[in-house]
Amino acid sequence: MTYRQIKEYDAEKVTLSCGPASYVSVPDFYTGKSIFLTGVTGFLGKVFLEKLLFSCKDIENIYILIREKKGKTPLQRIEELFNKPLFSRLKGKDPQCVKKVTPIIGDLSEPGLGISKADEETLLEKVSVVFHVAANVQFHKELKEIINTNVGGTKYVLQLCQRMKEIKAFIHVSTAYCNTDQKVLEERVYPPPAELSEVLKFLQQPQHDNKKRIKEFFKHQPNSYTFAKALAETYIAENCGHVPTIIIRPSIISASLKEPLPGWLDTWNGATGLITASYNGANRVLLGEGSNILDLIPVDFVANLAIVAAARCSSFSSLKVYNCCSSGCNPLTLKQLINHMNHVEFDKNVSIIFTNNKPSLSTLTFFLQTTPSFTADMFLRVTGKSPRYMKIQSKLTMVQKALSYFTSHSWVMKADNSRKLYASLSIQDRQTFPCDPMDIDWKQYITIYIEGINQFLMKKLV
Repeated sequence: MTYRQIKEYDAEKVTLSCGPASYVSVPDFYTGKSIFLTGVTGFLGKVFLEKLLFSCKDIENIYILIREKKGKTPLQRIEELFNKPLFSRLKGKDPQCVKKVTPIIGDLSEPGLGISKADEETLLEKVSVVFHVAANVQFHKELKEIINTNVGGTKYVLQLCQRMKEIKAFIHVSTAYCNTDQKVLEERVYPPPAELSEVLKFLQQPQHDNKKRIKEFFKHQPNSYTFAKALAETYIAENCGHVPTIIIRPSIISASLKEPLPGWLDTWNGATGLITASYNGANRVLLGEGSNILDLIPVDFVANLAIVAAARCSSFSSLKVYNCCSSGCNPLTLKQLINHMNHVEFDKNVSIIFTNNKPSLSTLTFFLQTTPSFTADMFLRVTGKSPRYMKIQSKLTMVQKALSYFTSHSWVMKADNSRKLYASLSIQDRQTFPCDPMDIDWKQYITIYIEGINQFLMKKLV
């Protein structure tokens, strides 16, 4: 048997053993239910919203947490959201789907999410599934602000869940990089890098920007984002109580593989900026080794896994963790990534020098990137055109600084729970909600990724 045949055979066995009457499909689970979704204006949040409405058509309502914006009403912001390209297939299938989306005015960093009493009562009465996707994703944000949003916001969402009358599942989206001291990441909650109570006490002090003290808190954490996410996981594990709870840990979220559009993305975050710069020749040097694993996961796989996990959450007796990662079963090395880039176009020649030596990185960057960019800008000035190459290098420097820790280290992130969950689904559900990293053909995917960058970020016609 091929791998795909084995998976289909396993799925048939699960369906038969459960019996046709006992197996509840994922779309059927969501029938008549109301959802509360945070982070809907973010990259992943948009895909969540589109997929829930497209594939779970009998959902009752989706309440979305959204901040007030000057000059625009909440309904105008929703209309603006639905005018984006990723909602085109949904509107073609169900033009009235927008009526199922209800804005809840609030802010993740505010106590109680800053929502009105009336909206709170609506959520407590009607919502049964909560997807907490919102987060401050800036790596080096001031610690007090990011703790307030990523830990405090998680606390407020969980407290709301604990008061919901019909709560069936609380899904918290974390990150696989909140435990970077683990070379092999299991699907469980690890001890926190610091006690949350100590961190909060420190942040209340006048000198809460003491870099030495913050470094002591971080230990092996590379930045404030991963640190805050680790603390949020611990808070959930210690306080979820009776609420059926799931933690989803995606690795580096990248362009969609298939849905809602192949290669869709709307952000330069993650690996996208570095991949673009390397593909276009602006980046020639990377800190790390070619054998290091770059753990990419398509954005549609993350949304699908979370949606499926919520539908199966009622069968769990305790908190469940799912790593949404590729390195444990279908790894992609940096060298393989470069090789796949060279197959996107016939005459492409992407060449990257890898080094673990920071002084060498600086020297190579100066001669291979800075000097040619400066020379090119001089030529543009002479010909009466605006310089642009040094500006690109300046932005690239910030990207390299943010990602150097991740390119210079390598991890294996297991996804056994995630793959077992996927294997337990019916064939129809597996076709509707693909999320097994083994199904990613990296050579094909990198082509889709590059084409998506050109189409949706570079605004090129492909």
